[in-house]
Amino acid sequence: MRLLGIIAGNRSFPLHVARAAKAQGYSVVAVGLKEETDPLLEKEVDRMHWVSFSEIGSIPGLLKEAGVREVVLAGQIRPERLLGKELRLDGIAAGLLRAVPDRSGTTAMQMAVRYLESKKFRVLHSGIFLKEWIPARGCLTKLDFTPEQKADALFGFTVARQMARWKIGQTVVVRHKAVAAVEAMEGTDETIRRAGQRVGPGCLAVKACEPGHDMRFDIPVIGPDTIRALSESAAVGIAVQAGKVLLFEREQVIQEADRLGLRVVAL
Repeated sequence: MRLLGIIAGNRSFPLHVARAAKAQGYSVVAVGLKEETDPLLEKEVDRMHWVSFSEIGSIPGLLKEAGVREVVLAGQIRPERLLGKELRLDGIAAGLLRAVPDRSGTTAMQMAVRYLESKKFRVLHSGIFLKEWIPARGCLTKLDFTPEQKADALFGFTVARQMARWKIGQTVVVRHKAVAAVEAMEGTDETIRRAGQRVGPGCLAVKACEPGHDMRFDIPVIGPDTIRALSESAAVGIAVQAGKVLLFEREQVIQEADRLGLRVVAL
């Protein structure tokens, strides 16, 4: 039986990856961060290790001891945690963090991938076990964009990819080819709500990643909470980058969007 190691961040992504990997015949060993990871993950895996931020340098050793050679990075670490005065790291992690040019989440994850590869781990695409949740190009809901909305979506797509290139965020909200909000550390759903408060009904969200984005980490994600945020903001819907954005609970997302009269389109 193949072994898979999951280095788990927050929210539900690690749980979904663990369930899917086990369904495909993997034995799963997970390392969770006490400050971030959902304790429910322990019930989904064959072996669980817990470390704090002050112990993350021990993760490669724990995985090697379990016989793991293939690893997935699943789930976020809150970006603001890397900026906090209370951040405490062991010597290995502190040395790695000092070597990076900035404290963005993307840079930190790139550093983690390089470090794991230097320890002879194979780091897998973080959506490899959930491919059915990554849509191909096309309209996913009953309602498609109008020509004006499609023009907004294409405009927002160009802006979102540039924002991602600059390590700012992966989501923008637009109206009449004007940018109403840009995602930073607050995440997609709060960005949508902020735009709704600012410009009112009719805005449209776009989520995309930078050209050449490394899908082994920081895969763009939307889910049921995103649909609720769109509805609360009286938005018309969301455009996502085909083949690059993962729809958590895809069936539920589409059903809820249809019920609320929202559009979800993969560009």
